[in-house]
Amino acid sequence: MQLFSTAIAILLGFSLTRLAAAPVPDLQILFMDSNMWKQPVGEVLNKRSHLRFHWLSKAKNDARSTTKGLRLWQQPVGETILRSRDGKLHSFEISIYNRGDMGNINTDTFDELTSKWQKLLQSKTGKDGEKMNRTQKGSVVSADRWLWECPGAYITLTASSTGRGSKKLPEFLKLTLVSVKFGKEMFASRGGITNTMVKRNDLKDSVEKQGNGDVFIKNIPMVDQGRKGYCAVASAERVFRYYGLQVDQHAMAQIAQSSAQGGTNPLKMIDALKRVAGRTKTRLYQHYEIDRRESASTIKAYNRLAKKSNHRQVPENAYYQQFLSVAHAETLKSVRSKGSTYNRFKKTIIDKINEGIPLLWALQVGVIKERGIPQAGGGHMRLIIGYNEKSDQIIYSDSWGAGHEFKKMTIPEAFTASMNLMTIKPSR
Repeated sequence: MQLFSTAIAILLGFSLTRLAAAPVPDLQILFMDSNMWKQPVGEVLNKRSHLRFHWLSKAKNDARSTTKGLRLWQQPVGETILRSRDGKLHSFEISIYNRGDMGNINTDTFDELTSKWQKLLQSKTGKDGEKMNRTQKGSVVSADRWLWECPGAYITLTASSTGRGSKKLPEFLKLTLVSVKFGKEMFASRGGITNTMVKRNDLKDSVEKQGNGDVFIKNIPMVDQGRKGYCAVASAERVFRYYGLQVDQHAMAQIAQSSAQGGTNPLKMIDALKRVAGRTKTRLYQHYEIDRRESASTIKAYNRLAKKSNHRQVPENAYYQQFLSVAHAETLKSVRSKGSTYNRFKKTIIDKINEGIPLLWALQVGVIKERGIPQAGGGHMRLIIGYNEKSDQIIYSDSWGAGHEFKKMTIPEAFTASMNLMTIKPSR
């Protein structure tokens, strides 16, 4: 067997002080510190500020770089995510290609890119890499995977496509490095990603109650969807990662057939979540959905009140999202914020948060005015992570990075804009 090359020895944490050099605009600089995996995550990034990682939340657990021209071993790469656990590095996820950020490429180009990186890793490690099952236990998509089990880290290369033959569509190619400490949980037993999942009864430990009445789930990982219409799959990724499952938005997007421009069809998203739940020992529960009957009765009730208050009425056969986009907010809130359905919505939120379970919340943005958000209108999905009964508010979080992890809205306002409310729960 070949000896490890100098580059991979550095990457895996071997002490090679003679190679210490001035920072270069290449991700390989991340791997030139033998103590990297043991250092506080903030210290790791402070030493490499030229790579322009930014924190995904105020908690400073995970960071992201989308620096233009980012490279690894002089090869171009895309978005890179650094993740930590207990203040120390957990893993790096380096996107070599993903359809959401980079657009479509043909199959031949994708296969050539995959082969190039496979050979590059072989040359760096001196190993062929273990070919894993396409349907590895716990994995949410069928994909080609190679695993390099090395002294300092576990390395995986994952290539995923949908369809076959002439209809085959490349989805993503990513390189993942997981520290030995955490990698053993994921790979050593070949148990897959579900080995790291938290137990349902332990979720209550994540609920924090404050003197002002705020009750919320702490430490839900932030995922920044970027400019893509990936709010639904990014929100789902946050829930899965909160449960300890290494599921990313690109795999979710593949299952849900999301597009960067068009987002995710709600029905396809629900179907995707059911499929992922079946592979990750979780269950999907749909607590609220606006159906045709409720939509029709809401529009009728709204029009009656709008007529009395001299506000614009809406055709009774209007599509519900279209209705939400033109309805007068206060009039609509008066109609929506009462009755048994509203009370169940409120109770569901309180009950699930108390259990330590975040809620996937689909709504129409723009119905209720919000400041400082990058979306003016249209369908959106976010997480409800808490509530405050004293102020009659929900606490919610958007997948837009730092500054969007902890926000509030009254429960009447939240229900006014709502279209769907779901939870994903561990089955054990």
